[in-house]
Amino acid sequence: MGINSENNINVADRYSNNKTANGLILVIFIANMIRNLGSSIVDIGLPKFILNLSGTLTSYGLVIGIFSVMQSLLQFPMATISDKYGRKRIILFGMSLYILGTFLCFIAQNIFELLIFRAIQGAGAYSSILQAIISDAYRKEKQGKAMSYYSFSLTLGYFGGIVVGGYISTYLGFRMIFLISGILATFSAILILLFLKETIKARVNKKTKMKRAPLKNSKIFLLLKEPQYGFVVALNSIRWFIFGVIWVLQIHFNLTRIQTSYLLLVVVAVYVVTILISGRLVDQNGPKKLMLIAQAIIILFGFVFIIVSITNNFLLFLIASICSGIGFAILQTAGNTFLLHIVGEINSELKGTGLGFNNAIGFFCGAIGPVLLSIIGEYSLFLPYYLITILVFIAFIITLRFLNIDKLKIKN
Repeated sequence: MGINSENNINVADRYSNNKTANGLILVIFIANMIRNLGSSIVDIGLPKFILNLSGTLTSYGLVIGIFSVMQSLLQFPMATISDKYGRKRIILFGMSLYILGTFLCFIAQNIFELLIFRAIQGAGAYSSILQAIISDAYRKEKQGKAMSYYSFSLTLGYFGGIVVGGYISTYLGFRMIFLISGILATFSAILILLFLKETIKARVNKKTKMKRAPLKNSKIFLLLKEPQYGFVVALNSIRWFIFGVIWVLQIHFNLTRIQTSYLLLVVVAVYVVTILISGRLVDQNGPKKLMLIAQAIIILFGFVFIIVSITNNFLLFLIASICSGIGFAILQTAGNTFLLHIVGEINSELKGTGLGFNNAIGFFCGAIGPVLLSIIGEYSLFLPYYLITILVFIAFIITLRFLNIDKLKIKN
């Protein structure tokens, strides 16, 4: 690593003392929270909505998966374009597609239409650009904290959505989850339009009247040639293979949507606290060590799900879900921080590209994951949990190997 161009100036250094930096980050966090508030409202009502349209568990997986397919296909090109032409305009374009698809889902009359409209919704792939802006505002030693804040805004939005999602779908109807989600996303876009200024990097270029040098393909391939970049992208992709807890609670354990909301409050509350704590822990101990700890937690409680499948114990299922969530929360912060460190050392001008490629692979796994796991779940409901545990165990071995290699390099 360490292949930095002399012209690559750390964007964070350009405005680390600028009072507007905190305001910029605040706008991103609020917008991110609002979008995920709308997304979780949809998630709560989606299983019953699909059944109402004569859908099945497999069609549920397809509805979830098609969204991630489009995110996967467009995440990388949109993030790469933002590296060259600026963040704000690409974010607003992505938001427009997301909002259009959300409102179209509101009028869907069958599974086929819902699949098409979810594809349009997923085409608004702008999450990598939000992450790139956040990383622009923080130096390397603070990026663990930055990623924990980003994850916190995601989770806080999801937390709020599950509070109201059950009530909305129960008392206002299935379709209202998409209408309200679209309204919230529109408000988020307005917030970005009015209060988010273009990146400081772009303003500096404008003031100095210098044209931005075009990104060369050879620079982009520098990321792919770095072994550790490919390693962390692969590990980050595993956490997208998560089987739907909501479906298990509502369909297998026969809970109402409101009961599901209350239980998810507990799960997400623990997740939120873990996210906030993990940022500081990552900065203090390094992302790789925290990745190992997270994977160990997930593997341990993966075995608990085997006991649940035998005993059908609801309380044990809830405990295993909460503890697994702790592991995934730590893994999310540590994995994203490690990725930022690697991209920053290779070429700090490729943050959007590096995050975009990572998220594109992640969304692809998020697309095939629900479909694959849902099909497997048709045969045995808890079989997907076994598969996830095996994948994380493989990731644990790979992470351990990389840690050992780094120790040998230090000794030599």
